[in-house]
Amino acid sequence: MLKIKLLLSEKRYAAVAEELIASGHVIDDNAELLLTERQDHPDFLMAKQDGALVRLGLAEVTFIESLGHEILAHSGGEDYRLSERLVRLQNILNPKDFLRVSNSVIVNVHHIQSIKPALSAKFLLTMTDGAKVDVTRSYYYSFKAFFSL
Repeated sequence: MLKIKLLLSEKRYAAVAEELIASGHVIDDNAELLLTERQDHPDFLMAKQDGALVRLGLAEVTFIESLGHEILAHSGGEDYRLSERLVRLQNILNPKDFLRVSNSVIVNVHHIQSIKPALSAKFLLTMTDGAKVDVTRSYYYSFKAFFSL
């Protein structure tokens, strides 16, 4: 019996989970083994909120941030704890939808409400939920290139 974490698209998750469970494996968000799709990006992530595992739709995620050893996804005014590291999330999230803007933040570009230039090659983003996010100097030029600024 293997414990396996799944990071799959919505269309494949149920079928793969059913097949793995039928063959005696356990689907576990804390498993050491991770099964992902090649050249595809997940539609959701498994997250924890109030001690329960929930499916968090990525289209609704405003931004994801690292606070020490904790990774939080912000969605609809709620915070969800993720078990993936930020660098891993950056690699699996669709780069057309998610952009790294600092060492500790990845934003959903569809949830950027406004972009305000700041001093010293920085931007201040206002997200659709009202949160303020800094684009740091290290990510300034890649951010400008993404939006053709």
